[in-house]
Amino acid sequence: MGTSKSFSEVKHSMVPNWGSLSSSLTSNCDSSVLPTQKLQNIMGNFVSALGGASTGGRGGSKAGGRSSIKTAKKIGKVFSKFISSGNNIRETLEFTGLTDIDTKTVGDVINHLIEYCSGSATSIDDNAAKEATRLLLEELIGQAESIDEVQTLLQQTFETNTLEDIIIKYFGYYINELLSKWFYENLIRNKNESDCNSLFNQVKNFIVERVNDMHKRNPLQNIDWSSDEADRLVKNIQQDILTVFE
Repeated sequence: MGTSKSFSEVKHSMVPNWGSLSSSLTSNCDSSVLPTQKLQNIMGNFVSALGGASTGGRGGSKAGGRSSIKTAKKIGKVFSKFISSGNNIRETLEFTGLTDIDTKTVGDVINHLIEYCSGSATSIDDNAAKEATRLLLEELIGQAESIDEVQTLLQQTFETNTLEDIIIKYFGYYINELLSKWFYENLIRNKNESDCNSLFNQVKNFIVERVNDMHKRNPLQNIDWSSDEADRLVKNIQQDILTVFE
């Protein structure tokens, strides 16, 4: 959990539908393979705990969904710069403040970008947003063994994916991380580790599957990432994703 306090210390009475979400996870934390409807119910309760797709998606919930918006805009800014620079990774990294690039390892690059996009983590929401950034970057460039390979992998990524695809993927990771950070630590005290891992793996796979099937409607090309328009579009994407589960 890093420096964040346990969610058990947060007043659950201030989180809508907390009891329903907790019950749906606890009752399904066994060795069974969950049908789609049960997984949908869990995620529906999760969205309700955020106050609904509109409130949670647009950063209006105290329980989560704020740090993810801030981070997603920084991720968009980085990759937008990469695309506009003609896929020049060194120019992109210099733009984010990384120096002595040719002395850096791929791990150094990933760690730098995590800090650039997510910053310090002082809450569970921050931690979930930061961990989602790490997972996204490791998926995109974690297999690279050099800066040049980072450039090649990102170039290949954007030959088949739009920037919106990448932001959607990020939010999928974030939602799964937030749910896990709320409950995994407590569940594992009362259930066995294998059952907890089985439950959360099934939830993760369900999130990924549903998010991958989302209709894309928020093109992010050529926008100013510090603008109100960028903020609106990123919030649209998070709201759209939560609506899938509502």
